[in-house]
Amino acid sequence: MPVTYEMTEGEKCKRTLKIEVTHDLVQGKFQEVYHKLKTEAIIPGFRKGKAPLAAIKSRFAKTATKDVLEDLLDESYADAIAQAGLDPVSHPKIIDIDFAEDKPLIYTAELEVKPVIKLEKYTGLTLKKPDDQVKEGEVIELMEYIRRKNSSLESVDRPAAEHDFVTADLEVISDSGSTVGEKEFKEVQLELTAGPVAEQFLKQLAGIKVDDQREVEVAYPPDHFDKRFAGSTVKFLARIKAIKQLNLIPMNEEFFKQFGDKITTEEQFKEALREDIRQRKTKKANEELREEVIKEVIDKNRFDLPESLVERFLNNMVEDYRERNKGKVDEEELRTYYRPIGIRQIRWDILLREIAEKENIRAEQADIDVWLQRFADNYKMTLEEARKSVTDNRRIADVKETILEHKVIEFITASSTVETVFSPLVGPEE
Repeated sequence: MPVTYEMTEGEKCKRTLKIEVTHDLVQGKFQEVYHKLKTEAIIPGFRKGKAPLAAIKSRFAKTATKDVLEDLLDESYADAIAQAGLDPVSHPKIIDIDFAEDKPLIYTAELEVKPVIKLEKYTGLTLKKPDDQVKEGEVIELMEYIRRKNSSLESVDRPAAEHDFVTADLEVISDSGSTVGEKEFKEVQLELTAGPVAEQFLKQLAGIKVDDQREVEVAYPPDHFDKRFAGSTVKFLARIKAIKQLNLIPMNEEFFKQFGDKITTEEQFKEALREDIRQRKTKKANEELREEVIKEVIDKNRFDLPESLVERFLNNMVEDYRERNKGKVDEEELRTYYRPIGIRQIRWDILLREIAEKENIRAEQADIDVWLQRFADNYKMTLEEARKSVTDNRRIADVKETILEHKVIEFITASSTVETVFSPLVGPEE
């Protein structure tokens, strides 16, 4: 459908098209719609298809006008963006419609288009990756942690000492951050041992007995896992309900065998733990390298981002939360929290595809087969069972996306300088 248009470029990716459809085309579309109605309509007093045009127009004018307008808008908009060479990323907002059967159709379409990406730099980067070397201290710490987790607690009739577990009711007397909320915590189990928080309880509760009470002041670090306490200094009144000592389980063959039939000695146990730590550190190092690549590529390749893409991401996020929480969501809070996450994800998705296209990187069938075999091995399936599972759950597109990202990150990493940096000790997984 030949149409005329005037285009105005707005800020970022916004475009405005003023579109005009000629009177001849409008009339032609009306004739087409009326002819269809005349053929299909049943009007009392006339045989099907024999009603005069005047009767058809009188009876179906509103329906015809609505159908004609919808068809003309769809067809003329598609023609205008094709002529203009635009690649929209949003549905158009149609405004200022001037429409009647006896004149041209004129309207305005507001839309956002795919951003123009000029890749500036994605190779030759300087990246940092944590080392994945396993320290002996990590192995010993994990072994002791597992031993303690498998040991038993026994109540004792004596004052509390280091390494004991104290059960206490804690009443909040003061809270410097005013964030704790609750005033009392019942039967809290406190381990009197080393650590930024535990050691404070140890120093102040050592020597206390069951049924005694004592004021305890604890300064919680800013990165404490429970955000209610993080960065606050809290004073408690601790009422002691029980004191228990840890009876460590013997490190013998019976203990070792529960972690594998072939593990019978302490050295074999330590080697298994060493491999577990190595795998966790390698996974963590790769995850941090991925984040480093994404950050560097986004920082070095800036472009205007269509707001409609961000809104679509946020709408999907809110809808997902509604489904999982039965409609109970704080939409404003969700949008505020996820907005920077969405912007980052959308930017990376766009750049990822641009780089893949430029470097001819593809998720080939051979790559998919390797992924499926790994999936099958992890879940004790045959390759065909894994393929069927992924296909039935419509995850093949996600698999391809994962593979493509992995290959792009591998390409960027291989063409950059990767510095290995010291990583802190990895503790036990809870």
